[in-house]
Amino acid sequence: MENYTYTCAYCSKEYLPRRRKIQKYCSNTCRVKAHFQRNKQLEVKKDKGLSKPSIAKNQNKETINLAGIGNAALANVATDTLKSLFTHKDNKPLTKGDFKKLMAQFRNRYELVKNAPMKADGTQAYFDNEKKEIVYLKTSTTWNY
Repeated sequence: MENYTYTCAYCSKEYLPRRRKIQKYCSNTCRVKAHFQRNKQLEVKKDKGLSKPSIAKNQNKETINLAGIGNAALANVATDTLKSLFTHKDNKPLTKGDFKKLMAQFRNRYELVKNAPMKADGTQAYFDNEKKEIVYLKTSTTWNY
């Protein structure tokens, strides 16, 4: 068995092969570096096909301009308008004004019975002005809405 030395295809160093006649590189490091070098050369060849590579790079760069801001604002307004038109009244979120109206209706319908003690589960006695009876409701003690 003769010892033939091979020359690395990447770093040109002489080495003894570990495999028979199929090893091109002296180590895995040289093999990986050669792979990346080949792929980089392929990318350069692809870029040379462009007439002006500097213009192609600038076209991909995004910039903020007044027209883009205006288009985004217009799209937001149109989306919100359509959403409010097609959303049923029962599915719309409660606003602060709606909450104040609801609390005013609650205060007009229910009146706290001050001389009735609170139950053990935290409910208080209220007089229902529509049904004309006493009901127990679990509510907050503050009415600052």
